[in-house]
Amino acid sequence: MTRTRTNNILKKFRTGEKALGVNLTFPSWQIVDIVGLTGLFDFINLDGEHGTFSPEEIDIACSIADGHNLTVTARVADISNFAINTYLDRGVMGILGPHINTAADAKQLVDACRFVPEGQRSWGGGRGTYYNDDGLLESPNLNREEFIKSSNKEMLVMAQLETATAFDNLDSILAVEGIDAFAWGSNDLAQSMGLPGQPLNPKVKGAEKTVEQNIHDAGRVMTFDMFSTAQVNSILLDGLRLFEENNH
Repeated sequence: MTRTRTNNILKKFRTGEKALGVNLTFPSWQIVDIVGLTGLFDFINLDGEHGTFSPEEIDIACSIADGHNLTVTARVADISNFAINTYLDRGVMGILGPHINTAADAKQLVDACRFVPEGQRSWGGGRGTYYNDDGLLESPNLNREEFIKSSNKEMLVMAQLETATAFDNLDSILAVEGIDAFAWGSNDLAQSMGLPGQPLNPKVKGAEKTVEQNIHDAGRVMTFDMFSTAQVNSILLDGLRLFEENNH
């Protein structure tokens, strides 16, 4: 029986709910499995910009997540077709594109994530498209054209605005169709504003607040409007420190 994947983040957002997820900066199929077994979360995010994920490790994470009905999203290393396809071809259903500074960057991100007519995503032969198998892709109730439409509907495209240049170009970036949500990159933004190492500087926070208001005024959303994400690194470190404190 052919089935298409549902994006849990979009499903909840469409009914006014906020999704919950867990962010990984290193590969661990066991953590994906544990998160899925709890039944408490909607998605797993793989940080492919600063993390250490090979195509094989992405494949395993997506396979286990599918078994637990967890959506997988990823921040990619860059917005090239190759980098994004590495994740989409495994079954990832949400992409956060880093360093979106111009409308051209935003369009490149959308084109890589969405099939025609909404973009120019390349059709692959991995598990993301059910290994390009006619028996899995086509049935009396589903054909490739419908699969493409479903994939576009369930694809979450997010643009990370993390420089003063991006903020200056906000209006033209917002004019690009196909982006569902926007995110910050406070450390990189601080650097671009001449405030390296000061992501909490009032000037940085003030710039983000102004742009957030402009995004909302335009009827658009931030990623934190759609979901909240727990950081595995923080959970582990907090747990270790708590253990040490309780044993002294």
